[in-house]
Amino acid sequence: MQLLFSLVTALLAPVSLAAPAKGVSQRHDPFDRRENLCSLRTPPSICQPNATITVEETALRAYKFYRAFVVDGDPRTMFSLIDSSYIQHHPGYGSGPNTIWPLFCSGNKIGTEKNTAWCFDASTNMSYAKYSVTDRWRWVGGCVHEHWDQGETIPTAKCFKLNTTTTLS
Repeated sequence: MQLLFSLVTALLAPVSLAAPAKGVSQRHDPFDRRENLCSLRTPPSICQPNATITVEETALRAYKFYRAFVVDGDPRTMFSLIDSSYIQHHPGYGSGPNTIWPLFCSGNKIGTEKNTAWCFDASTNMSYAKYSVTDRWRWVGGCVHEHWDQGETIPTAKCFKLNTTTTLS
């Protein structure tokens, strides 16, 4: 009987007492506060275009950008994928990453992967994110270089299939 009691106790013991492994991020926990970087006047780092970046790597970067912008509210990652020449085609906004920094520095999430959509079209080197609107970005040298957000639609038949065994860093 004591063995049965010990087994039941062991199985029902709360497992939440264990601390996460060192280096494991809990950033995607919905109760975590997003990183607010608005005390910085400019993004902490921006993307340096590199002509050797492959289409596959650009697609992975585009997905990482989508996650940072829409799902995770991660301005540090988002701006690390935008180049210094960022061209903005939205009326009323200037070009360059510093002009849009105040809009995103607080790390606000826009949606989840369940209520938004993402696509990278390798034939045009463009990525898309659909939430309340659809944004389109042109990628150059593995960096976001240009942005549109009026009347855009996702070319669903052309979406790049990511290698699901690859991890994002």
